[in-house]
Amino acid sequence: MALAVLRSPSAGIQIGETGGVTPQRTRRTVLVVEDAIAVRNMLEDFLGLYGYDVIVASHPDTAFKRLKQSAASLDAMILDIGLDDNRSGIEVLELMRLDDRFVGLPVVVLTGLSLTGDEEESIRRNNAHLLHKKEGYERVFNRLAEIVAPLAGKSALPNARPRAANQH
Repeated sequence: MALAVLRSPSAGIQIGETGGVTPQRTRRTVLVVEDAIAVRNMLEDFLGLYGYDVIVASHPDTAFKRLKQSAASLDAMILDIGLDDNRSGIEVLELMRLDDRFVGLPVVVLTGLSLTGDEEESIRRNNAHLLHKKEGYERVFNRLAEIVAPLAGKSALPNARPRAANQH
């Protein structure tokens, strides 16, 4: 069964040149595609503590649905290689890149597996960033921040430090 969670985004207000009010996103949104519930929850919690809105999917079909539903608001995706239905994250990556809306979406491919040369080449060819789970999740977050920052022209760290769990 696929799970999906969307934390409600924060929005700022920007006054446009014409005097109209235009909503401006002040938080970044990341799609996490991971079948292992413990890893998925850890990534969601960790990214949430740093101020990211997180959408999750545990299955490739759900990932494609979330991609399409959130196309306008996604800033990046974290994608596991080994998904539970014998379809790989590589397949998800290759198929999503065929859709013009996602050609430039930053993707961090996360794996605990050893990859073949063909798999590594596909990741490079599809302009994704490869990280191994053994590197640690703090490294994953730091790399994600490096990838998303240039998109907004400012720091990708919505907060200088993670929020304490009891802060709002």
